[in-house]
Order: sequence, then C-alpha cells, then structure tokens
Amino acid sequence: MRILICAHEAPLEPFDGFRGAVASLVARLRDSNDVCLLAPRMPEQTTEAPSWMRLVDHPETRTFENGKVLARAIARRRPLRVDARAALLSDPLREELERFRPDVVQITSGRLAALAPYLETYPTVLAAFDAAHLNIEARIEGASGIRSRLLRGEAERWKRFEATTWGRFDAVTVVTTEDGEALRAIDPRMPVHVIPNGIDADRFAPDPTVAREPDRLLFHGVMDYAPNVSAAVFLAREVLPKIRATRPEAHLVIVGRNPSPEVAALAELENVAVTGSVPDVRPWLSGGSVYVCAMRSGTGLKNKLLEAMANGLPCVATPLATRGLPVSRERHLLVGEGADELAARTVRLLEDPGLARRLGTTARAFVVEEYDWRGVARAYETLYRRIGDRHLTPSGEGS
Repeated sequence: MRILICAHEAPLEPFDGFRGAVASLVARLRDSNDVCLLAPRMPEQTTEAPSWMRLVDHPETRTFENGKVLARAIARRRPLRVDARAALLSDPLREELERFRPDVVQITSGRLAALAPYLETYPTVLAAFDAAHLNIEARIEGASGIRSRLLRGEAERWKRFEATTWGRFDAVTVVTTEDGEALRAIDPRMPVHVIPNGIDADRFAPDPTVAREPDRLLFHGVMDYAPNVSAAVFLAREVLPKIRATRPEAHLVIVGRNPSPEVAALAELENVAVTGSVPDVRPWLSGGSVYVCAMRSGTGLKNKLLEAMANGLPCVATPLATRGLPVSRERHLLVGEGADELAARTVRLLEDPGLARRLGTTARAFVVEEYDWRGVARAYETLYRRIGDRHLTPSGEGS
C-alpha cells in the first residue's frame, strides 16, 4: 500500500509526544508499506531527514505577528494558524500527490484539516488524536481575565472548524472514546474511529546501566503546554513539600523543552531541578525512583505516563492522567487526587521498594501487551483498506 502522510510537524528530534507518536507509527507502517511523509521542519529540528521524507522549512514566529494572527483568526472565525500551516504545505502536497500517487492520504493532526479540499478524490484519514476544542477548554480552567476570554473564543472557533471541516475526511481517528463522543456531539455524522496511541516499548525499556536515584521524583513533557505547566507547578509547590515532610531527601526533576516562566521559576525551590531541553528523556526515566503524573487538565491519552510505565518506573497519577487507559489501581500504578493523596501514594512507593518493583514490572508488561505500535499500525492499515474499498466503483475508478 502506498501511504502519504502529511504531518503537522516533522517526526524528528527533539521529540515530544506528537513527534514521537508520528515517528513510531510511520516506522511500523514502513515495515510492510511504501510511505512518503510531508511535514514542516521546525526551527529547532536540525537532524538530517531520510529520503522518504519531504520537509518544508517553517519560519520562526515573531512576537509582533501574534496580534495580527489573532485578529485574522477572529475575523475569519477560524482557529489560530490552521490556514497558515495548510498554506505552507498545499503546493508541496499537490506535487507529492502527483509524484507519489498514494492509495491513501493521512493528515496528522486536526490542525491540518484545512488541506481537505486538495484531497477530494483520495481515500483520506484525519488522525486528529483528540477533540481539539476539549484541549482548549481544559486550558480555560487555569486562566482568568482576557486570557480566559481569548481561550473561550478559540474553543468556539475550534468547534466550528471541527463541525465544518473534519467530517470531509473518510475517517477521523482519536485516541479515547471521550474524544470521539465530544466530536459526535458536534457532528453526529462524523466518521470517528478510536485508535489509541502506541508506545515503543523497546525504545523506552529501562536502561540496566543507569541506576535509579533514591528519592528522585520525575515528571516530563513539553513545558510550555498549559496542562503540563499546571501539573509541574502543582507538583513542585504543593505535593513535593508534603512528601518531604516524611522523606526529606525527596527531590523532583522536571524534564522537557521550552519551560514556561512559571516552570523555570520552580528551579529556585529547594530540591527542584528544571532541565529544559534534553537530548534524550530515557536516561532520566531510567534514573528516577517514582514518576508522578499530577495532571489536572488536558485531554487524550497521556503518552508521558505510558513512557514512564514502559520504562518500568513505578507511577503515581491523578484520575485524569489515567483517563482512557484500562489500568488497575494497585496493580499497574497508584492513583491519588489532590496534594495529600498524591504525596501519600508517592511516599508509600519510596518506602516500599518491593511494591515499587512490582508495580514497575506489571506496568511495563501492560504497555507491551496493550500499546505496542505494531498493533496500532495494523489498526490503521485495516482502516486504510476499508476506506479505500469504499472509494472504488465497480469499474475501479475513484468515486
């Protein structure tokens, strides 16, 4: 099968949840398919691309342009930057359609759905991952004043964009049933399919050459993403002091690129380190004692939690962080809500190495069994064939 994937960002280092997910899915699809990938190369991405990728340099965003971008979005009643990103890729997309002649086209993510008009004669999948408006609405909870009003406007624009544009694809994939239900509430006819993200369990396996640092707590992610910022601040300022009341040596490492000012300021606290961008998150995971996923907002599957579980790192998480994951409390991880519960669960793992080892072992086995990318790729291949068959008329011509 010839698969053309058009991605919102190039799946190259430095990796985050999105780039890593696309890279892993494409790697598995390439095992048995001919894949071409088209994507913008972001300014910080300097890795040389393989021959099957076509990358388009993305210009750096200048601060003074943000006001113009917002005004244009409000006037057009469109989400921020969706048209600019589509315009950047539209000509290269037309060229790749002519050159590569794909059997199916996958647009990844929902931010590129404005490319739909160029694909009307092709079987198409929009790999949206989540209902975008839910992500925006989650950020409203921690905002106030004009920022809250701006986010409410953006959420409404996303709902309108999802309702008018996403249904133009033959299939729309999301990673949780909650996201699927949210999209069907906007458009009952939208062809939504739930296919969870995967994890490269081999890549995130614990490194036997790296010793776990006693009393080291870990949290990672892109640190200018509002739900991650909220979680990091909550963990450092409210949860960690309660842990240290019992375990004075407990210390927190926050790993991830682009730390916001609120996250960067956490490094001034006692026993808190903020790394910023790192070449590879895996040594940090392998060197931790407990992973604390204190998410209080956001949607979709938490890849960060799956990565920690794949590493065999015992985990403590909020109920929201486990949403969409068929995990069992006390078997795969510990769950707590609020600073007191999260602190108590974390102390329990720090003080019971046997429990920590058992949870880490069962967590990794769970990820290997349920979230291997090979199974995710097979689910996408099945979907490609299904929508491809629907596009064919008895004469074999496109419908």
